[in-house]
Amino acid sequence: MFKTILLATDGSELSDKAVQAAVEFARSNGSKIIGISVAEVYSYFPVTTMGGAEDLRLLADAVKQQAEENVQKIADLAKEAKVACEVHTPKGWCAQEIIKTAEQHHCDVIFMASHGRTGVNKLLLGSETQKVLAYSHIPVIVYKAVA
Repeated sequence: MFKTILLATDGSELSDKAVQAAVEFARSNGSKIIGISVAEVYSYFPVTTMGGAEDLRLLADAVKQQAEENVQKIADLAKEAKVACEVHTPKGWCAQEIIKTAEQHHCDVIFMASHGRTGVNKLLLGSETQKVLAYSHIPVIVYKAVA
């Protein structure tokens, strides 16, 4: 049914569970995974402008490193499950990059956790997930773990 799955992660605990579920879903359906973790520095921009360019560069490096670690989890699990996989860590606005990457790679579906790291949004559907659901032109599978 779904030949190519865009799998988005932010490295949160729920996102890690969604990655596991998506890899199993891909394995059982013979699908390929396009893994993505967006290196989004922009959400920290107002704080970093107070410290100067060096602080912004250090933050950008740390965010990029975290994104690379996030997608490595996808790559490792996919390899273990013998699922074809490639991973990407674009810079930009999270929901926008998820949708753009899904379109660029002709994905049939976007698979992501219901919410990620943000505070109050943990109680409701995450803001990035909401944006992807609102603006994506392809189906979105939202993973929510039952407590």
